[in-house]
Amino acid sequence: MSSVGEQLRAAREARELTIEQVAQATKLKLTQIEALETGDYSAFPAPVYVRGSIRNYAEAVKIDPAPLIEQLKAETESRPIEAPHDNPYVAKGDIDSLTWRLASVSSTILPVALIVIVLLGGFLTYKVWHNYKTKDYLVTLGSGQYPDETQAEKIRETLPLPPVVKP
Repeated sequence: MSSVGEQLRAAREARELTIEQVAQATKLKLTQIEALETGDYSAFPAPVYVRGSIRNYAEAVKIDPAPLIEQLKAETESRPIEAPHDNPYVAKGDIDSLTWRLASVSSTILPVALIVIVLLGGFLTYKVWHNYKTKDYLVTLGSGQYPDETQAEKIRETLPLPPVVKP
């Protein structure tokens, strides 16, 4: 069985299209079209762009993209698509490397992980809210009485008494 790139090239040649015409139809660069046909995916910043470009290319040459995407998955299992080291579109920060790794994660794992994170966040929010609602703040106030009689006498002496009004 021929590779994904060979199938794309064969379909393009069967339709008698040039690389320039396919590039114009798909809005991809000439180097990216050539990279797809040769199987060199270093012209793309992430695996998701490779899959999308193959899908666009296949639709431009009027072939079904689904089998090509499945074959790409099979081809890249043994040799995963790596981030190009000299690609100007790929930044070298921590967030970029995390995004690169997330782009190559299976499309079924990411929604499950998102659901787990949302449920965990909801559970923690409920626990905080429940503890806030059920907390008795009067427990920390104490009895409200003076500890001994001398302290109570001092307070009585310092407080001004209202004048006595006789009718």
